[in-house]
Amino acid sequence: MKSSEYYYLAKRNFLPDAALRNRIPGSIKKGSKVLVSAVCGKAMASVACLLRDYGCVVVGSDEAFHPPMGDVLKSNGIICLSHDVNNLDGVDLLVVGNHLKPTSLEVVEARERGIPMISGPEALRQIFENKRALLVTGTHGKTTTSGLLTHVFIESKKDPAYMIGGVFQKSDNSYSFGKEDSKFVIYEGDEYNSAFFDRGPKFLQYNASSAILTSIEHDHVDLYPTFEDYKQSFQFLIDDLPEGGFLVIHESVLPHADISKCLAKVLVYGKSPLADVRYEIKKVDAEGTTFSVFWKDSKKAEDLFIPLFGEYNIENALSVFALSSFEGIKEDEVRSAFKNFTGTKERQELLGTRGNTPVIRDYAHHPTAVTVTLQALKMRYPDRRLVAVFEPRSASSKRKVFQDRYAEALRNADVTVIINPIPKDAFDITDAIDTIQIQNVLREHSKDAHSVINALEALDIVSKNSSTNDVVVFMSSGDLDGIPFKFLGI
Repeated sequence: MKSSEYYYLAKRNFLPDAALRNRIPGSIKKGSKVLVSAVCGKAMASVACLLRDYGCVVVGSDEAFHPPMGDVLKSNGIICLSHDVNNLDGVDLLVVGNHLKPTSLEVVEARERGIPMISGPEALRQIFENKRALLVTGTHGKTTTSGLLTHVFIESKKDPAYMIGGVFQKSDNSYSFGKEDSKFVIYEGDEYNSAFFDRGPKFLQYNASSAILTSIEHDHVDLYPTFEDYKQSFQFLIDDLPEGGFLVIHESVLPHADISKCLAKVLVYGKSPLADVRYEIKKVDAEGTTFSVFWKDSKKAEDLFIPLFGEYNIENALSVFALSSFEGIKEDEVRSAFKNFTGTKERQELLGTRGNTPVIRDYAHHPTAVTVTLQALKMRYPDRRLVAVFEPRSASSKRKVFQDRYAEALRNADVTVIINPIPKDAFDITDAIDTIQIQNVLREHSKDAHSVINALEALDIVSKNSSTNDVVVFMSSGDLDGIPFKFLGI
């Protein structure tokens, strides 16, 4: 057993309901009937589709099937059912979404029937165990970076298998089984827990050969109560990378990680001259960003163009450029792929226009993500007033620990509408973010700010107060009750 496995088993066994967190382990077999419970999650929908492509008979269950992942499931022929004990009839294996509890309906039924259970990332590791796994992880930028890395490998005819936690804007795909003889599988590696029976981060399940580590900043405070605990998850990954692999790590991560014993070749990327590979932005226009790449050994790649905005996105592109080069992709292939990358949904996604007003959708839910998203939109639309609707929806974002930082982040918008979160059963209401206080702080800085009770109230304020010279961005890790599309009149 690895040291990481001991560590997370101990975390699990300290929980008050540890006795309920055991399971019968299972394995993926072609032709077996598999139920994927909590299937409409960003990653689990892709897991279900990959299991089907592998040769399993797959059924999915969830509370609701919202876009974009609900659309992915339906377009790929996955039967989508409400949670029910009868869903386990004839099932050989239950694949468990990490939001499920040991007391969840189908989990309890599977335990009573003796049906084996595995996590989503565990299933993927079994399916692709013979491929070279390239992992993108870190607190921020995972979806865009893993999407871009996948795009480069596809455009370079490497035909990789892949699973990202979002959907490509151009193709509406979030996964691919790739060609049977393809060497590579690419993963977006989430640091959230794998399942109720496995408290370890998902990315440790993938047996990565190479990895991009974009950032480390305390997040998921419901699962990692201290920053030290959070950092430890990434340290296990660094320690597990093998010889013959590569670690492309952002310079900001170095104070939080020990790379001295990493067996993989390490390359530090960033903006400072001390980085092994760095970038310089040459031009930003309405179409995107032109930048150059400089290696420490004096090699350089001049004037790469990508239709993305914001320094953080150029850093994401730099990491992809570096890892692609190490994994054998030629510079002209990377350059060509960058030019036609359209991005992933819910990451600075232009949904449409309301009159002359661009309407943007973004997943930002951490203070840093909110900050860089708003700064990038100011770069993209320099002459417009920026109107931001923000919903702190995730378990971590709803907590008071980020309150002051949200107030600072939202100062990058000219108008802010912040939706008050609704605490769930396991959420301590005394620890809840105070959106009225954020509103008041923003108003003290002469910002037009509003705290509202729900998404429909936010829609009403934005509809009445936006003008033709605005750009409106909706930020949430949820679906915002569909108000971005209602605002567009769709």
